[in-house]
Amino acid sequence: MDVSMLALLAKTTSLMEYLGFLWVVQTGLELDLWTEMETASSLHEVMVLHPGWDETLLEHWLEQAYYLDLLTKREGRFQATKLARAINNYKNLGLQALYKELMGHWAAGFAELPRLITKQREKLKIGSDMEDELISKASMASEPFVWPFLRTKCQKEQWRKVLDLGCGEGRYLKRLADEFPELQGVGLEMNPIVVGRARERVQDCEGRVQILCQDILALGEQENPFLKEFGPFDLCLLNNSIYYFSQAQRIELLEKIKGLLVPGGQVGILTAVRQGDPVRVFRTHLPQNLMSFFLACHQGFEGLPTEQEVTSVLRQTGYRDINISVMPLGTSHYFFAAQGADEG
Repeated sequence: MDVSMLALLAKTTSLMEYLGFLWVVQTGLELDLWTEMETASSLHEVMVLHPGWDETLLEHWLEQAYYLDLLTKREGRFQATKLARAINNYKNLGLQALYKELMGHWAAGFAELPRLITKQREKLKIGSDMEDELISKASMASEPFVWPFLRTKCQKEQWRKVLDLGCGEGRYLKRLADEFPELQGVGLEMNPIVVGRARERVQDCEGRVQILCQDILALGEQENPFLKEFGPFDLCLLNNSIYYFSQAQRIELLEKIKGLLVPGGQVGILTAVRQGDPVRVFRTHLPQNLMSFFLACHQGFEGLPTEQEVTSVLRQTGYRDINISVMPLGTSHYFFAAQGADEG
């Protein structure tokens, strides 16, 4: 057999395994099976708990989870492995939303690629469940890497007033306010459902954190009394949101931000970046380019920016001292820049 054919078959087999892992994990999350399987159970015992379920399909799920090293099997009883328990432990930290996004949206979106590329159909629209739930929750998966960096940065820079544009559920503002008792913050989020969750999260911050329901492109101190009260700001965060804007909108937004910062105040842009050469971690390709591909399938999106595009728009809008920090695993870059043009 031709070597290239063997390589193709090996890739295809690996793809089938990865797809199986995706389906099995998401099903277990949605049906809460990973919790149940922390206690060793047989197929019969699980069916006793769920008499209305399809026994044949459940049997296949248990066997597949076993083949994927997510369950152990002893004397006909299955039990969650350490990896499966980790899935269960981290499901509320963005993991469940991420898997649901991959299953419900990425797969369906890429299935339309032939028609999208040939313009036989319009580009896709971001679904309401993604806007209301998945985007803000899936972004939580990067928090274990981002938060330690942000905390150390705050200690060094001694930020006291922080503006978070596209704050999602307000997790970073809440953690900053808890860690630094003198810090005040304002978060803007345009989705009212997400705003409700953010306000609930920060309600014990004694008024030091306020969440506004507003499109961040409609910034203006005259429109927001809280921006007048808390501003000007030492820092403005744009976490996982810069790719929602066109190049012209990025320029407009960064220009507006300058007017909300103290002299020398900083903007912090967290984003995955599109890269020309694949980055290998754990013997696989990280998915920045695939995420960019998925975004580009949707109306109003051009994909993820490159590192050069982000630094270029910062310089173009008069920011200086641009510093780029690559987050662990290389999945995201944090760009920090100060208000004011470079000297000379």
